[in-house]
Amino acid sequence: MYLLDTNVVSELRKPKPHGAVLQWIHDAADADLHISAVTIGEIQAGIELTREQDTEKAAELEQWLELVAGSYNVVPMDAAAFRAWARLMHRASDTLYEDAMIAATAKLHKLTVVTRNVADFKGFGVSVLNPFVAARR
Repeated sequence: MYLLDTNVVSELRKPKPHGAVLQWIHDAADADLHISAVTIGEIQAGIELTREQDTEKAAELEQWLELVAGSYNVVPMDAAAFRAWARLMHRASDTLYEDAMIAATAKLHKLTVVTRNVADFKGFGVSVLNPFVAARR
């Protein structure tokens, strides 16, 4: 079972997504693909920045995000996940909060993080897969 990082979800929105990522997503069982509520928040934050410059583009992105949220199993950032996050963040002040939250969610639910940014998850004790370069599981 997999937890898609924000960069993988965003890749799928590109006009020409990376072929290896498309193949990996295609080959994976839908029930095995999850996204964190943190990813929804990260994308929404990007939409809000876009809204300041282009309201039509922001509305288009918001519709896409609704589709994403309805298409994948969204794993909440609940009390147990925040406790796992706090354990990961202890003495790790240089770590991005969002990456640690995604890692905590993956750890708690025994999911493999699917990301291009493998180094961002090093040291969290979670399994990581890079669909941009990885051969099929």
